[in-house]
Amino acid sequence: MRWETLFADLEGQLAAAGDAELESEIADRQRGEVAGLGFTARLRAQRGRALRVHVGIAGRPLQGELGTVGADWFLLESASGSHVVPLQAVQMVEGMDRYADTSVPGVQLKFAAALRGLARDRYPVDLHLLGAGQAQHGSIDRVGHDFIEFALLEPGEPRRRGNVASVAVVPLARIATVSSR
Repeated sequence: MRWETLFADLEGQLAAAGDAELESEIADRQRGEVAGLGFTARLRAQRGRALRVHVGIAGRPLQGELGTVGADWFLLESASGSHVVPLQAVQMVEGMDRYADTSVPGVQLKFAAALRGLARDRYPVDLHLLGAGQAQHGSIDRVGHDFIEFALLEPGEPRRRGNVASVAVVPLARIATVSSR
């Protein structure tokens, strides 16, 4: 019958319109979900992945495996050393997949707290500043609310009063990375 064909055609059009509306709704929801994602949620899902991280320092990007992700920093570990990187210094990250970890973590260390751990142990580090070419070698003496006191040392020298060339105060906002060999 002609009417059966007409009704079948109408049902097909209605189904196609419903599918298109559903696909449009799914796309809208996905865009909304992505719009709500934060950079740290993306990073948390990348733990253990090899990444290339571009920060505001001259030279090649940092390469390594993503370790701990703090509230406003992360640890990148490679064969050449470990790098504590504040999120504010990151310009671009390569090697991330499309996943995010939106779970709410418990306690997350802030960048200053991570640096306090290095200062407590007087651990020798290389300090890279945003926009600066060469790293400064030394140890973090103290960490304030928004600054560090950094004792400049010759590479390989332990932190002793007589070995300190000078002490510099560095705003946390100017730090690109804190690295160890």
